Amino acid sequence: MVPCGELPSTSGTTVDDGVMVRNERDTATGSPTEGTPRSRAVVRVLGGFTATVGEDAVNLGGPRQRGVLARILVGGAEAVSAELLLHDVWGERAVEATVGAVQAYVSRLRRLFGPDALPRRLDGYVLDRTAVAVDADLFVSDVDAGRRALAHGNDEDAAALLEAALARWTGPAAFGPGAQAQMSFLAPVAARLEEQRVVAAEALADAHARQGRAADDVELLEDLAARDPLRESVAVQLVRALYAAGRQADALAAYDRCCGALADELGVEPTPALRRVRAAVLAHDPLPGLGGTLLPTHLPPRNRSFVGRRGLLAHIDATLDDDTRRPRAVALTGLGGVGKTELALELAHQRHRHGRVAWWISAEDPAGTATGLAALAAALGIAPFERREDARAALWAELDRTPGWLLVYDNADEPAQLEPFLPAARHGDVIITSRNPAWRRIAHPVAIGPLARGESLAYVATRTGDRPVEADTLAELLGDLPLALEQACAYIEQTRISLPDYVSLFRRHRDGLLLREVEGSGRTVATTWGLAFDRLAARSPRAAELLETIAFLAPDAISVGTLGRFEPGELELQDALRELLRLSLVDREADTVRVHRLVQDVVRARMSEAARRDRLAGVAHACITQTAECTEAGRDVPDDVAAHLVALALHAEALGVQPDGLVEALEQVAARQAKRALYPAAEHVLRAALRLPGAVVAPTVRGRLTCALGQVLDSAGSLAPALELHREAVALLDGTVHPDDPVPPAVLAHAYNRLGHVLNCADEAAAAVVAHRRALDVLRSAGRCDLEPEVLIDLGYTLWGSGALDAAQEALRSGRAMLEEQGRRDERGWAHATAGLGMVEQDAGRLDEAVAHQRAAIAAFTDVLGADHPDTAQTFDKLGYVLRLQGEVPEAIEAHQRGVRLLERVLGPDDSRVGMALTNLGLALADAGSWEQAVGAQSRARTIFAAALGRTHSSTLLAGDRLVDALVAAAQPVRAGTVRAEVDEAAAERRNSEVPSGTT
Repeated sequence: MVPCGELPSTSGTTVDDGVMVRNERDTATGSPTEGTPRSRAVVRVLGGFTATVGEDAVNLGGPRQRGVLARILVGGAEAVSAELLLHDVWGERAVEATVGAVQAYVSRLRRLFGPDALPRRLDGYVLDRTAVAVDADLFVSDVDAGRRALAHGNDEDAAALLEAALARWTGPAAFGPGAQAQMSFLAPVAARLEEQRVVAAEALADAHARQGRAADDVELLEDLAARDPLRESVAVQLVRALYAAGRQADALAAYDRCCGALADELGVEPTPALRRVRAAVLAHDPLPGLGGTLLPTHLPPRNRSFVGRRGLLAHIDATLDDDTRRPRAVALTGLGGVGKTELALELAHQRHRHGRVAWWISAEDPAGTATGLAALAAALGIAPFERREDARAALWAELDRTPGWLLVYDNADEPAQLEPFLPAARHGDVIITSRNPAWRRIAHPVAIGPLARGESLAYVATRTGDRPVEADTLAELLGDLPLALEQACAYIEQTRISLPDYVSLFRRHRDGLLLREVEGSGRTVATTWGLAFDRLAARSPRAAELLETIAFLAPDAISVGTLGRFEPGELELQDALRELLRLSLVDREADTVRVHRLVQDVVRARMSEAARRDRLAGVAHACITQTAECTEAGRDVPDDVAAHLVALALHAEALGVQPDGLVEALEQVAARQAKRALYPAAEHVLRAALRLPGAVVAPTVRGRLTCALGQVLDSAGSLAPALELHREAVALLDGTVHPDDPVPPAVLAHAYNRLGHVLNCADEAAAAVVAHRRALDVLRSAGRCDLEPEVLIDLGYTLWGSGALDAAQEALRSGRAMLEEQGRRDERGWAHATAGLGMVEQDAGRLDEAVAHQRAAIAAFTDVLGADHPDTAQTFDKLGYVLRLQGEVPEAIEAHQRGVRLLERVLGPDDSRVGMALTNLGLALADAGSWEQAVGAQSRARTIFAAALGRTHSSTLLAGDRLVDALVAAAQPVRAGTVRAEVDEAAAERRNSEVPSGTT
């Protein structure tokens, strides 16, 4: 096989468009052979197209080879495919060429520059800039650095960098004269480089002018003006340079040439900037300059307790240093209290250079903005103008002469209202803070969120001195909101309460603490948001109502579809969301809305208790209805609705009410989640339901929920708490005799049956059989034979585990037959019964029948629950076991490994069911002679069982016995002896602790 991009060493030569391509070393170029150490290669495209390796010039070859290099070079970091190279370099003759021709040219270029110069990626070729330097890259880097220095007022550094950048050009055109005509793909790249060249020259002229060296750039600027007579920025600098050189008449002539070109070609008048510099020449006014004058500064004091935000500060710094936008404007947007103003203040103090303009403007309304700019103009000594527009133009002109300035517009509301007040001046920074996120047209928006948790901890620890774990609890409760953390810390300082006591107080009285004014804390979250809420209610009552609805939902993921249930029309909903987004009261990404939990708290706190109850009832009704619709249609309840139901349960608990249908909706959600093996989610939902007032009062409801929770924990592998919950559920349900709260037989039977299942898993087989039979008695007494199959199947498993194969087979067959009679063959129970019958057949020695049963069970589980469900995975383990007994060891290993992988992915690596699959896998590995792997599987299985079930559990002892056998076979007698002693000790402990099992 030939490596991609290279020609085989035995092939001959090819001729392409008159260029001979050889596979051996090209002696004409004198390039060294592959692997020879070489100096860094450099490609130069600024004014020509040449290359060197170390001190030696390199022959880049004919037009095609040069074209291939140029096309890959201008591709930058993006790989250029062979097909694209053919299209762009060969043009109309691409159909006559082959990919092999491209590969040949790439191979030659690698011999010129080194084997690593043109690596192949998945999609094509790139030029490795670490192996080959490109003068255009260095030019762009120098220009960017020079312009950053200029923007910061470092005129000397800026001039040095820009002079070095411009010195890299050796001719008038990128890639040399005529290159663009030969290679049309170079045109946009060359245009960008030429624009960068002009920008660099303009910036250099600015730097020299402020150093009193404007006359140095006359020749440079005349050349630029001749190339582009319509570029007014160049004309301004040329007039200034000629005037500084004492050539007043030439300066006026340069002005006239630009004005004539503008009038002839565009039909427009010159800009005010060009007219002003002409006026200065006519009046013989001195050239504007810095002169070392200290310029006015008006910034609030720096916040000494500011912490964190380093990554965000670095990001905003980089954005402000990006010269693609002039002036460099960023808009810090986000929720009130998230720290936009404090971040802007820290940023302003960090970026402000001594002696430069730094001005803070309160921009809540146009009048305040105008006042702030007028104060700046007065501080700069600008005389008043009759028209505000003229005054601002004069201010921008003055700022143009004073680089490195910084303006902060704090708390701006509407972009359209602020836009007339944004400077037209260059070489300065604009920082805007606003709740409104819609700034993209005139500034770069930067969304400001809550603090990172580590930043919150650092702030709280600094203010209170408490330990990180306590600070973490407070930060979690306050959602890492800076203003809320400040308010809490001020309260702790004022009252001298401990942080843990404050956390406890907040949990009991969060509404009161959020609304409380604290001396020394300044604004509170309630006062900060109160104005926004009032403004929202006045501007859009519908949006205010929607916010009250959102206050009762789960905050992190609210679908727009769910919100649509509370608004009559799509347009009305979008309008309401727009108003909420305008004040940053919510955040939106595609069709998902998020809200800070403290916003929800304050919204609810401002409502009367009656209003809260009414709103809770309405929101709960909509979510419960949506849950019922999904359940009836056989669909899973959307994740956001499930989260909303849990949130509603918490609000109902706080208000002491239980909306109709909420418990049932929570049960339905938990059941669907458990079916999908989402056990932690199902547990969370059920625990929320158990906290509802009605669930506490009614033993039947509580017993039903407790049983469901025990079943979820059992499925999740938490055996001990599951057993405790099932015993509690049976006690509640079997002890309830109140006529107003009768226990349905189906509920009581289900509780007994699940108790039997967990008892069996806990090695209490006799008690488990009693519980299963009690469940059957309850159903038969109530005439509910339709519910017997589940109990019979679980009883069959328990009997199989105790060795009663005939009784187990009878129970399993009876349960499965009843399901088939009821038309329920497509349910989980049928698959479960079939897998159980397979185990009975296996233990009875009927291996072919056992394999058939397990394969049928796998197919059924896959259809009903999916390929990744734990039941499917466990059946693969059962299939592997019987395949091993048949002697099909490789297939058995594959089945066991699949079961292990699925169980680990769904249940985690430490679940006891993973342990069972591992110990069975160990047996198959041992049969295959893979003794070391068998030891590893049995050792891990034993560790899992001991941690999950205890060292004396039968599964732990079983894995221990199997580990001993594997160690003996692996020739590790010492370790085998140690494990044998540990197993015997645990087995003796088990025998000594066993007592006759009683009834449940």
